[in-house]
Amino acid sequence: MHHTANEVEHEPESVIQRRQRIGLVLLTIFSLAYGGFIGLCTFAYTWISETSVAGVPLTVAYGVGLIAMSIAVAMIYGLMNREAK
Repeated sequence: MHHTANEVEHEPESVIQRRQRIGLVLLTIFSLAYGGFIGLCTFAYTWISETSVAGVPLTVAYGVGLIAMSIAVAMIYGLMNREAK
């Protein structure tokens, strides 16, 4: 269906609430992972900077993991909210 720029598509309240719930769950999961990284950098900097995973410093591995996780979370959100045609 084609919509002009001035038309507004209305969604049922149940769909909006489901999307909000999914978004909040995924945001909470990512925030915990990010908070863990910040906590380690703040309170265990010596340990996280000296520890390595497969020759890569844990700080770098964790940071790259967070970037990959953010992309995965966005993809999961999109897949979970895809409407059946």
